[in-house]
Amino acid sequence: MDHSFTSAEDFLHNDSFLRYCMGLDEKEVLWWDTWIQEHPEHQAHVDQAREIFNAINGQQGQLHAAVGHFRVLLREHATQTATQEPATPTPPVRGQQRRLHWWHAAAAIALLLTAAGGWYQYSHYRNQQQIAARTRMSDVQPGSSRAMLTLADGTSVPLDSTGAGRFQEKDGTRINKGQGTLTYDNNNHEEETVLFNTLSTPRGGEYQLVLPDGSRVWLNAASSLRFPTRFTGKDRTVYLTGEAYFEIAPNASQAFHVQLNNGQQIAVLGTSFNVMDYEDEHATQTTLVTGKVKVTLPGGQQTLLAPAQQATITKGSDRIAVTDADIDKTIAWKTGTFEFDEDELPTIMRQLARWYDVRVVYAGTIPTQHYSGSIRKQATLSQALRILQTAGIHYSVTDKTITIQTTSN
Repeated sequence: MDHSFTSAEDFLHNDSFLRYCMGLDEKEVLWWDTWIQEHPEHQAHVDQAREIFNAINGQQGQLHAAVGHFRVLLREHATQTATQEPATPTPPVRGQQRRLHWWHAAAAIALLLTAAGGWYQYSHYRNQQQIAARTRMSDVQPGSSRAMLTLADGTSVPLDSTGAGRFQEKDGTRINKGQGTLTYDNNNHEEETVLFNTLSTPRGGEYQLVLPDGSRVWLNAASSLRFPTRFTGKDRTVYLTGEAYFEIAPNASQAFHVQLNNGQQIAVLGTSFNVMDYEDEHATQTTLVTGKVKVTLPGGQQTLLAPAQQATITKGSDRIAVTDADIDKTIAWKTGTFEFDEDELPTIMRQLARWYDVRVVYAGTIPTQHYSGSIRKQATLSQALRILQTAGIHYSVTDKTITIQTTSN
């Protein structure tokens, strides 16, 4: 990597530095954090480059942008600003004209944003750097594979991503613990009494489960699933709070049901789908990936979903709204990212709060702007907040409380 940086312009021309500003790659974030610490003589140019990056990107409501897309934004602003620059008496050296003109326009962008009311975004950066430095000293690590299994007799078994083990329920069911996955062996016991277990994830935890019938469940943070150690009769019923992704083992003679706390029920024969039913969310959402599911409300209203459809039930409503689903966004949590598309800030912060086990408060009026982008789930809290900062979101951190600051203060 070329380390010949003599100005903020040099940093903004470096793709690796732009990815660092966007927080897109953990290795590059760590590399640049280390490099900046080892080269304090470049701190002023780094600060200036990030000020201009944040000023431009923060106007877009983007949690991050592709490097190429950001360059387009910068050049568009530069083109709009160029006509306002005074004529240069002496032309620059041939071969440098385009680059210098671009840089002068970029510098003018920051000044125009300041004059247009962007001072809060532009001048707040240095204070944000101090906050970020304090945050890194006691950084909050991302969530991990951890959960609590409660057996039928009330015994609690802590689970994490390390080691393997095997234990047995009183009805003879064998339970195998792997790395972040709990597997229930299918058995042919004919005990009259059906035992129930509960798998619960804390805030900052997630876990996988293979049910006795071979169905797979991915349990998101702050969620729980209550299920029998064996499925008997005509139905396979489990009880969910929070969020989970299901891949159901087909069985035409034994329908699978997911029961929610509000009385809502999802019925399926063999399919994959996501259910989100957190208490602090405004609605319950069932998103079908493959197969078919039927969503039924306590009052009897029901609807049948086709693949790539989503059923949304607003809390307190008896109406099921069916829309086309963004599958990638809905199940991104399962594959290691948070995806946002024109989402309100409180929606974003609730997901981060559950994953990092932090509290979020707002100083002043809650921002109404919508944001798009993604955040890696393996990012530390400070790295995730840095990405929010690039979208013009300002904050302070005290212990494990994030205060979102608004321009109204």
